[in-house]
Amino acid sequence: MRNYTSRFFPRPHRLSLILLWTAFAACLALRGWYVFYNGPLGHLFSDPGRHWENGQFFFSPKIMGSIDPLAYQFWLWALQWVDHEREYVVLAGTAVLSMALPFFWLKALRELLPWRWALAGAIVIGFMPSLFLIYSYFMSETLLLSLAACGFWLALRALRTRDMPTLAALVLVWSVAAYTRLAALPLAALCLLAVATALTWPKRAALVAATGLCFGALAYPACWHSGRQLNFCAPFGMGYINAAYRGSAARTIEFHVPNKGGWWFSSPSLATPPFAPFSDWNSSREGTRRMTIDTANGRKDWETTLRAMQEHDPGLPWITDKSENAIVLFFGPSWPDGNLAYVWGWLCYWNRWLWLPLTVAVALLMLKVRPALRDGLIPLSGIVLIALLLVQTSGVMEGRYRKPAEPLLIAGAVVLLHRLRSARPREQALGAVAHAESRNGSAATPSATERAIIPAKI
Repeated sequence: MRNYTSRFFPRPHRLSLILLWTAFAACLALRGWYVFYNGPLGHLFSDPGRHWENGQFFFSPKIMGSIDPLAYQFWLWALQWVDHEREYVVLAGTAVLSMALPFFWLKALRELLPWRWALAGAIVIGFMPSLFLIYSYFMSETLLLSLAACGFWLALRALRTRDMPTLAALVLVWSVAAYTRLAALPLAALCLLAVATALTWPKRAALVAATGLCFGALAYPACWHSGRQLNFCAPFGMGYINAAYRGSAARTIEFHVPNKGGWWFSSPSLATPPFAPFSDWNSSREGTRRMTIDTANGRKDWETTLRAMQEHDPGLPWITDKSENAIVLFFGPSWPDGNLAYVWGWLCYWNRWLWLPLTVAVALLMLKVRPALRDGLIPLSGIVLIALLLVQTSGVMEGRYRKPAEPLLIAGAVVLLHRLRSARPREQALGAVAHAESRNGSAATPSATERAIIPAKI
């Protein structure tokens, strides 16, 4: 055992590796324990309460159940069905999701990095406040974040092994993620396209077929579920409300369905000035936009209302709309986990200042390092997702919407910093060899000593 340890973990690194493994184990334990200490069953209000109710009425959905995407509702229904109101299974399932986030990011980073770097990146993700307290609420981001972490691990593994079981698992995980939140679709596309470039044509065909099969198989129950109340198919969730909200200049939007009730929505990020406590600036949105929709008419009333809004309600000026979208994306507090009543919520509230500089840093590192496809998949995905959120016009921005990009930016920064750090000794060694050759007046093959100082693996 001593020889094994000495061979694979040199003496100077053993202590740091032990400390990192201890910190990672503590991270997993804390994330699991905290769900039981401050669990989601104690926060059944607003959106978390709606998601819980969607799970309760999964097979006979109400209006909001048909509007929301399918997968997270099924997850909550499954937990409730197994739990039988004992609460333990629900909390245990949520704790597993919480611990899965850093675990799968460790697996993903280990595909690219040495143990120390991979552990450090996973620990940062695991202790990041905005990725920690969200698991104390029934929010669809909890399932999406954990599925996305698993999806990136499988994508990087597939780029290395190219075996069929990994490809099948990759397609399944990203299919479920896409039916959890629409934000997963561009990430799924990037991962599947990256993997496809490394495959032979027969395996590419198999990957395309498996993707079509998985997405198609989930589309049928998703269309059935949305059609129960909406009378049309909305497999990834119905976006008309968000589009109407974004197209108006209102702070709040209400819609009424005859004989079924009414609902109202307002972006939680508009309730807190994004630059607080340094400025009290806030969105120029004001007032309430009201709609009456007869869902018996399927899409007709929704589309008629949207056309009328475009003709008679110009909404915010273009520059105001785009600038407010960007400001809230980068600086809007995340809700509901930015709750100042909790230490983790307070930390989540303040860590919102991290994401703009981190996005810029990752973009600059991408230009500096110019990584290969496998190394660049994670940071590229983070930058692409942020760019899509910046230009989107499908809804009023919330600080919570940047959450899927946060672990990508953290992990991407770790990968790029390691590549940058590893490249410098190699460049210096190659420079030394070239200088020696020029002094000797020959282009001889480097000596054994010179070869030894050039890292074989970057």
